[in-house]
Amino acid sequence: MHDDDRSLRERLRGADPARDLAPLPPTWLDHRMEQIMTDTTTPAVPARTARRTWIPVAGVAAALAIGAAIAVPLMLGGTATVEPLALPEGGGLASGSCLPVSAETLQAQEQAFAARVLSVEGDLVTFEVTDRFAGEVADRVTVPQVDELTSDFSLVPFAVGDSYLVTATDGVVTGCGLSGADTAELRAVYDEAFAG
Repeated sequence: MHDDDRSLRERLRGADPARDLAPLPPTWLDHRMEQIMTDTTTPAVPARTARRTWIPVAGVAAALAIGAAIAVPLMLGGTATVEPLALPEGGGLASGSCLPVSAETLQAQEQAFAARVLSVEGDLVTFEVTDRFAGEVADRVTVPQVDELTSDFSLVPFAVGDSYLVTATDGVVTGCGLSGADTAELRAVYDEAFAG
């Protein structure tokens, strides 16, 4: 037995709440196991007395709320607003390097939002904005698709159905890691920058 095993066993014994009790005799354990195995009665399960009628009611209420959220803007003639953004010239690396991605760098951007790609038609990507962090952002945003051949890799091509975190200044998407796939790491920086 290794020293680690001994140490672990000692810790387990120290945490055992029944460590001070005497062990049960083997005959008692045999008798109890036989009794458990031969007992054919099953304990009665008490009938449910309280009915959960609120669950279907809550489901219907949620469905009505979702329906109203969709129907009311349509009935009032509301249509989704669309805002075009451009990609940075030369990938956005005019200086040849990027600033570190930080909450302060994100806060300096005019617009910041989370979005899901609705469509990619030719070279045009359409985002549906799901969350706004900074600035006025339309319901939908269009940007040119990133060209993998000429890109500096500070932005990646957008894929339908994927979610992204995007920043922009002067109508131009910011690269250098400030805009990208909605990953846990990038989301944490956005949450730090735009908390509350």
